[in-house]
Amino acid sequence: MMRKLLAVLIFTLLAAAQPARLAAAELPVLELHAGKDAPPLAPFVRFIRQTDGAGRPEPGALLAGPLQRIEGPTIHFGPPGSQTAVLLKVRNASPEQGSWILTTGRGSLKYFRLYRLEGAVFDLIVDGTNPEAARRNLGTYQAFSTELVLDPGEEEVLLIEFLSENSTYMPLKINSYGTFFKERRANIAMVSGVVVGALTLLLLNFLFFSITGFKEFLWLAVAEAFFALNTVHSEGYITIFFLYDKPLNGLAVEDFIKCGFAASMAQFCRSFVDTPAHFPRRDMVLKALIWFALAIMVFQPGLAYYPPELRFLLHLATWLVAVAVALFLPFVGYAAMKQLGFQLWPLFVGWASLALFIVYAAIASMGIFAWLPINWHLAGPIGLFESVMVTIALGLNLKKIQRDKVAADWKYAQSLTERLEISERAARLAEEKAFALETVNSQNALLHASGHDSRQVILALNSAVEVLKRQKRADADDELVEMLESSADYLNEIVSTTISGANIAASDTGFVALSSFRAEALVEPLSMMFKTPFASKRLTLDVRIPDKATIISDRPLLMRALANLLSNSYKYTHTGGASLSLEIEEGCAIITVRDSGGGMPAELVAALNDGVMPRIRADESDEGSGSGFGSAQRIISTLRGSLKIVASGAAGTEIRIALPAAFSSITPVSAEALQAELDGWTLLDFDDRAAFEAGLDAAASGPTIALTYDDTTVTRGRLSQLVTMMAVKPACREMALHPLLGAVSARSEQV
Repeated sequence: MMRKLLAVLIFTLLAAAQPARLAAAELPVLELHAGKDAPPLAPFVRFIRQTDGAGRPEPGALLAGPLQRIEGPTIHFGPPGSQTAVLLKVRNASPEQGSWILTTGRGSLKYFRLYRLEGAVFDLIVDGTNPEAARRNLGTYQAFSTELVLDPGEEEVLLIEFLSENSTYMPLKINSYGTFFKERRANIAMVSGVVVGALTLLLLNFLFFSITGFKEFLWLAVAEAFFALNTVHSEGYITIFFLYDKPLNGLAVEDFIKCGFAASMAQFCRSFVDTPAHFPRRDMVLKALIWFALAIMVFQPGLAYYPPELRFLLHLATWLVAVAVALFLPFVGYAAMKQLGFQLWPLFVGWASLALFIVYAAIASMGIFAWLPINWHLAGPIGLFESVMVTIALGLNLKKIQRDKVAADWKYAQSLTERLEISERAARLAEEKAFALETVNSQNALLHASGHDSRQVILALNSAVEVLKRQKRADADDELVEMLESSADYLNEIVSTTISGANIAASDTGFVALSSFRAEALVEPLSMMFKTPFASKRLTLDVRIPDKATIISDRPLLMRALANLLSNSYKYTHTGGASLSLEIEEGCAIITVRDSGGGMPAELVAALNDGVMPRIRADESDEGSGSGFGSAQRIISTLRGSLKIVASGAAGTEIRIALPAAFSSITPVSAEALQAELDGWTLLDFDDRAAFEAGLDAAASGPTIALTYDDTTVTRGRLSQLVTMMAVKPACREMALHPLLGAVSARSEQV
């Protein structure tokens, strides 16, 4: 019985050892030389994967299937999630004993065991499932590793059994002691440099945030904090020192950091580029990616309790969001560079470099193409390069903002200078306006004085008439009495017109009082007023009018316009003189004012004719605001006429005025007959107050004309508040031909 049991046991052991012997016999031999590093291990590695997920079998049973080769230079065993067994056969080909270190380059694996073939069985030498053994091994080598000590010609077969949740990439190396620890020191220096650089940038960005208050600096600092953590974790230091017995927690930390980096960098992009304002559609994508990353981060703390399928989906989702953010940010950076300024080129370069690396690393680490080479140690330098580029973009943008601010300040200073010039010019114009008003007041005083003197003459004439009438002498000359009475009436008419014109000169209401008057009644008062001042400067004033000419217009307003023009001629003429002539041409009164002054430049003449220049002289040394010419221009336009500077030069200036409704004779009519000629107007007799008030109520808001003998300033001011227009008796048929009475709608809109 004991013999049977012993035979069954020996048969079982032989059966278990048979695959190992067969596998070992098929393995290629990697020859090692003492003191030298081994060549690349990929051609000498053979492996087998368990795809049915049926537990964790013994090494001998796992190797029962056919062995596979490594395709390409990268030691990668395909997609994660399946248990993998790796075989490697080495021999010391040197004549002396040699020592080497076999390192896997991995420190975070869900399941890891390293065996050495001892006779017919595999002997366990590194057990990553034992927390204490894993801690000692990782603390010594910073990755699952073992020492190889071989005598001359000695062979050894190694078996690595592992299971990974995120990647089957395993950069196996056999290095001499010197090379191994030199690479570890270089790796530590690289990680330290990257972390110090990232923390420096983080502190700088926090400093810039505290100074400027720009949130993009804060979000970039958060992204750089995640990047520093990722650099430390990707090199295995967090796993080695803290999570050596919790591989799933290490995976959760890795995915949490990746999603945090992606979300914070996307939020930095939204804040810095201001995508809600500049790129609203891209902003919606960034917001969706941020929320996706945050959702994955929320699920990571419970990763160890999820089923394998959910863990795989979460890990895949982590890579998807990281790759999506990495791919999308360069497009936003390029659009920002095109739209907001070329100073953002480091933003595009930094994001594009990280995007290329992440996409490549994702494809390589997932095992889609097992032959792709990969070096995770480059993640730190590339991430640091991206952070530096993004920080440079922030600096260049701040420089542009500062440059724009300086330019804006310069423009603001220029604007203040221009405003100061405008203010000084306004002050000068105010002085000129005061001078112009003083001139107008002087002219008004002259008109009133002239009117007062004329009234004294009228009083004397009327007294003489009364004396002659009382005497009733037989030889009394009746023609002399009639002549004196006629002269008194004529002078009284001139005085009333002159004083009325002086009182309404500054009015700008647009109210017009039409009357029919002879050309002499318009021109002779002006001649009387200006001849003495002209003579005092030894200047001549020539006045020429036709024998028979009657004008339908507003005589006081028209006289004021002509007085302004003659005043300018008087002021700017130093030799020679001026002339005023009136002619009737095709129903219009053509009034021409000429002087022998110095003239004006052509551009100034054009500007004055267009009504856009404030001054009538180009020489700033001359006094004058141009208000007299502008006032005359407005008055003539109100009366539906035109005023134009025909010529101006060294020989003098010629101004031409064209007024409508001028006739050689007129036809007196009654108020009723004139009303019949008016279309759309209501004519009211102001001298019949009862009828006027009744007609005013009946007319309501329609255009009305007040007809009256009273052409005084008081009556004119009162009627301007009641009616649209005023007409002075006696009425004539030709009044209806004036343009002001022919354009009812236009006149109503104006009023």
